[in-house]
Amino acid sequence: MECVLPIKDKAQIEAMYRVLKQHSQRDYLLLSFAIHTGVKLSTLLGLRVVDILKPEYKESDNQTLQSIAPRMIIESWTNPQFPEIVVPLSDSLRQTLTEYIADNEYRVQDFLFQSSRTKKQLSRQQAYRIIHKAAEEIELAHIGLQSLRKTFAYHAYKAGTPITVIQKYLGHQSLAETIRFIDIPSVSKTIEIHLDI
Repeated sequence: MECVLPIKDKAQIEAMYRVLKQHSQRDYLLLSFAIHTGVKLSTLLGLRVVDILKPEYKESDNQTLQSIAPRMIIESWTNPQFPEIVVPLSDSLRQTLTEYIADNEYRVQDFLFQSSRTKKQLSRQQAYRIIHKAAEEIELAHIGLQSLRKTFAYHAYKAGTPITVIQKYLGHQSLAETIRFIDIPSVSKTIEIHLDI
């Protein structure tokens, strides 16, 4: 099995966004939501509209959301296992999600990322084809579905998030696993605590 890598270059991420946006709003959001939240693929593909709405807007299962507003979308993503780790959603991502839901006349219980033909959730194979084809189009090698989560983790690390927090959020057993996952050189495992009591 080919090892997939994170997308480290922000210019390549922007190129992926452009390619996917030309194809469809759904495909663009699939990439955007995944690399902004680091959500597991099974969770990502299983997301329903209700999962990204604030609690006060989840009332009716059959409610259509044509008049949805950005204030109805969650402001941050949390991993239920580690609710103390919060990943804010940007205003632009929330706005795009709002437009996407309204444009498609989604109901509260509809899958967020669904097949345009069957209206069921995207399969792993469909999602893989979407991401892989876009990567090929910009001549980016070693990109697959796991690259999305790896990209989130890599850029979180580069933005200064402690590797131990990333490890916990990803659910990895060891730092070494996290370091390999995001394809970074070894980090110093020595932590000095200076006290002058």
